[in-house]
Amino acid sequence: MIDMFRRRFISVMVILLLIISGCNNRQETSSTNEAGDQVITIRAQTFGDEQTRIQNLEEAAKELNEQLKAENKKIQVKLETSSFDGSWEEYRRQFILAFKSKNEPDIFLTGHEDIAWLAKGDYILPLDELKDSEAYRDVYPTLWESVTWNGHIWGALQDTEARPIFYRKDVLKQLGWTDEEIESLPEKVKNGEFTVDDMTRVAKEAIDQGLVQWGILHRPVNGPEFHMIAKNFGAQLYDPKEDKLVFDKEAILESLRYFESLTQKEKVTPESMTSMEWKNVHQMMIDGKALFWYGGIWNIFNYMDQGAEFDYLMENFGFTLVPATEKGGTPMTLSHPIVHTVSSQTVHPDLVIRLLELVAKPEYQAKHSVETFHLPIHERGSEVEQFKNDEFLSQITYMLDYTTFLPNHADFNKYGDAYFNAIQSVEIGKKTPEEALKDMEVQIQNDLGDTIIIK
Repeated sequence: MIDMFRRRFISVMVILLLIISGCNNRQETSSTNEAGDQVITIRAQTFGDEQTRIQNLEEAAKELNEQLKAENKKIQVKLETSSFDGSWEEYRRQFILAFKSKNEPDIFLTGHEDIAWLAKGDYILPLDELKDSEAYRDVYPTLWESVTWNGHIWGALQDTEARPIFYRKDVLKQLGWTDEEIESLPEKVKNGEFTVDDMTRVAKEAIDQGLVQWGILHRPVNGPEFHMIAKNFGAQLYDPKEDKLVFDKEAILESLRYFESLTQKEKVTPESMTSMEWKNVHQMMIDGKALFWYGGIWNIFNYMDQGAEFDYLMENFGFTLVPATEKGGTPMTLSHPIVHTVSSQTVHPDLVIRLLELVAKPEYQAKHSVETFHLPIHERGSEVEQFKNDEFLSQITYMLDYTTFLPNHADFNKYGDAYFNAIQSVEIGKKTPEEALKDMEVQIQNDLGDTIIIK
């Protein structure tokens, strides 16, 4: 609790300092070094604890300076970096305040779903040239969708991931599954032979036999996995032609019935799931007290941070796509690419873009992926030996062929809040799926008005 308050205090102080320092003239971003070169300052901000994003930018800046020397240009780049330690909401707010005071970073790293409001508010520059650049030539094609809004590219892809189902192989073994059956589960999911109903059935068997305390766990707080589940039940969330969100009532109702089944009927998921602590949820999976987990590939990092050994995790966990809802259906996952955006007020966009092209190099992609359990944005990154030799990541990359994304819409967070409220009310048994759906519709109509299509 103390750490939480300390982080929030630091975040507030950072925001205040940005406002106070706003009197600085943004044009004053260059100086001259002893060699007579013009030294141009580029500022980059990232989010969270994953320091390789900063380290890779720093290495790329060194390469850029070497290139500028080789080109006989009397220019050098000085990169100033910072990493924000607070909530995503605070992170976004401090960028807006800094932008208004002309003190924002030139490079602002964020989740792809922020692109719409950043672009709509003229906070960032379009980066269409990246799609045709050599540095991004072999980006996995589906990933471009995540940085596209209003017909333009607005972000330089930094990394991506997938959200698989984690399953305890040792528990399935105790249920009587053979080694072959356990290892072939991902293939059966790919072929539509094993569905979400099968997952619930197996989870129930494991509980009934006393092998686990819970059968299926999902994230305890609002977030992308819930929308992945809705999309798995066929929900359309966004109409890009109209640039409007979509409230797909029939599909959302089916997803709410699924959450009701997990918690109230089959009781394979605790009804208090949405009020649990992250560390406790992770620990249940580490300790083998739960069978299935709607997770993200970076959770391996979380598990190791809580004391689990990598070899233990690889021995006892398997990973598969989210099963289809019907036999013969197509499984899925969801990715949440992290992207670098470029401030519309940057003084040297040409140098900033060159830096972002360099940081996309395969070796940087592989290093970040392996150290933080993410996936590279392009094929060359997945072909680096460091990545290919990673026992976990190399078996996950295929999931990008089945991935989907959150909508790039300025008001999607409001929609997400309404959906999470509905899920929570159903899981604790306060409302039926039908009641929760009706209340959700009222909430999104109040919050979103004519910016949402009721389907």
